[in-house]
Amino acid sequence: VGGKAEGLAKLIKLGLKVPAGFVIQHAQPGNMPAQLALFYQAIGGGKVAVRSSAIGEDSADASFAGQYETILNVEGESALVQAIEHCLRSIQSVHASAYKNTKADEVDVEMAVVVQSMVPATIAGVLFTVDPVSYSRQRIVIDAVQGLGEKLVSGAVTPDHYVFDRAGKLIEQDLIGAAALLSSEQLQRLLYDAFEAEAKIGFPLDMEWAIDAQGILHWLQA
Repeated sequence: VGGKAEGLAKLIKLGLKVPAGFVIQHAQPGNMPAQLALFYQAIGGGKVAVRSSAIGEDSADASFAGQYETILNVEGESALVQAIEHCLRSIQSVHASAYKNTKADEVDVEMAVVVQSMVPATIAGVLFTVDPVSYSRQRIVIDAVQGLGEKLVSGAVTPDHYVFDRAGKLIEQDLIGAAALLSSEQLQRLLYDAFEAEAKIGFPLDMEWAIDAQGILHWLQA
């Protein structure tokens, strides 16, 4: 099912809160599953995110970050089909093919597609259980932005930036506004879930998350 779907499945097995969704395996443009509408309605039939989950994507050696398409706020069966088709065709884009040839072992990358209920995020971001700059295991990094996390991942906005040590102590903080986007309780919850996931999965993680208007934490990717 590809790296993204595999990561989400692991988080679900660990008991972390992950948005409802399904995976389309062996997907091909022009050949949608007969039960697509049924699965879409089973997760609520509202707004969804459509994300690539290629074999080799989000692996330890090649993330493919930004190489394939993610389409957000897709609503309705017709729009869902169009979004899936668009996502599938992105695998044949020039930049994705070039990245595949230099970063992944697979000659023919097979695409699965993850469809998940949208989280109406008030705050979203990423968490690294190892500092992605210094590679230090003693630095856990959390970045947060208002609204959807896609503008952070794409580099469109500058986030609040927090760095913790392995004991959960805040050692660095760089805020964009006058007040922190995340409370100390929210930060500690993020750390707790991430440490649990890292310990049980067995290697460092790069995780995406979102917090909704009710303050509920959702994990979107690992």
